[in-house]
Amino acid sequence: MAALDIAQLNSLNLPLPPPVIAPGERGLGLGSELTRPLHGNALLEELSKMRQEKFLTDLELACKTKAFDVHKLVISSISQYFREILAKDPGMKRLELPSLSPLGLANVITFAYLGRVHMSLYTIGCTASAAATLQIPQLLKMCMDFLLAELNVQTCVYIWNIAAAYGLTSVSDAARRFVLENFVQFADTPLFTQLTLEQISAFLQDDALLLPSEVTAFQLAMRWLDFDSSRQAHAAELLSHVRFETIPASELVSQIQPVPRMMMDPHCHRLLVDAMNYHLLPFQQNSLQSRRTQVRAGQQALLSVGGRPSLTERALSREVLWRDPREGTATWRHLTQLPAKSFNQCVAVMDGFLYVAGGEDQNDARNQAKHAVSTLSRYDPRFNTWLHLASMRQRRTHFSLAASGGRLYAIGGRNVEGLLATTESYLPSSNAWQMRAPMEVPRCCHSSATLPSGDLLVTGGYINCAYSRSVACYNVDSDSWSEKAPMETPRGWHCSAALGGKVYVVGGSQLGPGGERVDVLSVEVFSPEGSGWSRAAPLLLGVSTAGLSPLADKLYLLGGWNEAEKRYKAAVQKLSINKRLYSDLFYG
Repeated sequence: MAALDIAQLNSLNLPLPPPVIAPGERGLGLGSELTRPLHGNALLEELSKMRQEKFLTDLELACKTKAFDVHKLVISSISQYFREILAKDPGMKRLELPSLSPLGLANVITFAYLGRVHMSLYTIGCTASAAATLQIPQLLKMCMDFLLAELNVQTCVYIWNIAAAYGLTSVSDAARRFVLENFVQFADTPLFTQLTLEQISAFLQDDALLLPSEVTAFQLAMRWLDFDSSRQAHAAELLSHVRFETIPASELVSQIQPVPRMMMDPHCHRLLVDAMNYHLLPFQQNSLQSRRTQVRAGQQALLSVGGRPSLTERALSREVLWRDPREGTATWRHLTQLPAKSFNQCVAVMDGFLYVAGGEDQNDARNQAKHAVSTLSRYDPRFNTWLHLASMRQRRTHFSLAASGGRLYAIGGRNVEGLLATTESYLPSSNAWQMRAPMEVPRCCHSSATLPSGDLLVTGGYINCAYSRSVACYNVDSDSWSEKAPMETPRGWHCSAALGGKVYVVGGSQLGPGGERVDVLSVEVFSPEGSGWSRAAPLLLGVSTAGLSPLADKLYLLGGWNEAEKRYKAAVQKLSINKRLYSDLFYG
């Protein structure tokens, strides 16, 4: 057998054919990458031993009473502060850190070498201070996570103070929310009576304070006052933050009035009298709105008010339902019932009250105007109660209702007398309607919205036996009407709402080429400060006689009649104003 000439073989430089490797068999000559288990941990442990032995350490960190030898490479790898200093002076041998405690600096060094650190509520302050000073975000986050995990009724104030002292804003906010949401349990701890007047006043003033009732707020305030006789001088000041007006009149009499201080202290007694007067003067309540009349921990919700449940069902609904729009496809929940069944009624929100006006009291599609009513009712969410108010001067259905400057405005519509051009306004303090300047032409099936100026923009509707593009504007100060640029599309039975300084006109119907009624999908936008009308993205589902409500930066379109399918829909369409498109269509 001839000997192999290695040099000759190498000179050929031919690629080797890929070897055939059976499953489970190692590659022949291809090589593979192997990893040492837990190499990183082992490396850190060795570096830590080297530091303790002062082997190759090249920097001394000195605080008030102690100095530590470290490796520049290790300590600068976790701290932007050290990296910048050593970049300027790589030969530095000693660095003074007088603002840090020995324990805080020791914890930083342990974290740098081992990636772990022991924390407790007793030592967290010095560790957080060192992490913040030396710009170590990973360690600072560990401190914040530890504080959040330790939150309870016993520690919440201490953690709040630590977070505030070291600028841990997210932890401070979380601790504050925890106290507000667990205030009753917190009040059972010794920490409650140690609160300062400023602290407990701040809690009682906070809208987010979560309590079973406002009577509880009063009882807790009294407990704090009674703990120390020197606090009695501050009774009226502290109790002024209790929202007595949101306590039902019966409970004011049974729970608040029997407390001696509320009758003997003239300033405290004044608070009770003001609350009783609030209940005794319902028509003045709009002008008496203040922080003390606002419900705590309130939430914004979508409401569905009355209406016609379906085409085949003749009975009208009295149901008022609500849902939290943040819950996506959450179910609608019962809130209350209307004083009477209604259909095609108008609703408006003013001064924290829900107003329901007009519409029809019977389901008679062939003669809707015959059943028009003039009623006005007010719903108070504070007490879940309804109040019958003065009726409009004219019966109205297919009209519009808008709030501006503390008044309600009922515009147009129709009744047995025909289409209406009239306008009337309601002033809560007098509980009376007053006729205002009429529109130039009668119209119904239109919509109105309140502009940022307070003026009312009336769009489209049914005029002279046809759907209209016309737009009229009512000036509430001069009691006069003027014409605005018309819409691009004629429409009636549509909705409009103001949001972000603009008015959005949504949905409705118009006549098609053959004279048939068709859905309008386009959404038009009116800019008072701009050049008139523009377009937003169209609806995903065409509907008329729907409900439209702004909430945060979105518009929600509820239900309505779909002409294409000839039936009422349960859809909820959401328009995201920032995106200018209908991003969601869901049912429920």
